[in-house]
Amino acid sequence: MYRRYSQVGDGAMPLSQVNRNRIKNIIILLLIVALTVLLIISLPLIRNKGNVRTQYIQQLRRECQEAYNNTQTLSRTAGADSAEILASVRSNIHAMRVVNNLSGAGGNGYLVDDGRLSSLIGTVEEYLGILTTGMETGQYVTSLSTSLADLQAAISNLE
Repeated sequence: MYRRYSQVGDGAMPLSQVNRNRIKNIIILLLIVALTVLLIISLPLIRNKGNVRTQYIQQLRRECQEAYNNTQTLSRTAGADSAEILASVRSNIHAMRVVNNLSGAGGNGYLVDDGRLSSLIGTVEEYLGILTTGMETGQYVTSLSTSLADLQAAISNLE
């Protein structure tokens, strides 16, 4: 009668086949271990991605609040400390731009329109220009305060 394939010969596998199977099993085991380790490492990172966005929003709120508070201390006429206060406001706006760009580059999306922040920096630069001439600065204080209040409202709606 016909013999089965497994019954051909003495039934023992050649030594090279045993070694190949052993190596294949070791490689499969190593891949499974590597995949498990990768999952264990990446799960907290994936969970923290939402936390990063929350931290960016909190930082934007702090910087905007500080800029707004500094703007409220500006006088309607060119005060002695107005340039220093405006420099602080400008640094707050720059910090907001950096946080916004980090958020966009990190895959969380931009939190605030960059044009809005550029407009604020432009207003601060115009204000500094007028400040050096000694002209009336009331409209710039109002414009800056209003723009920062609007930005603060927009940031407070972020989640």
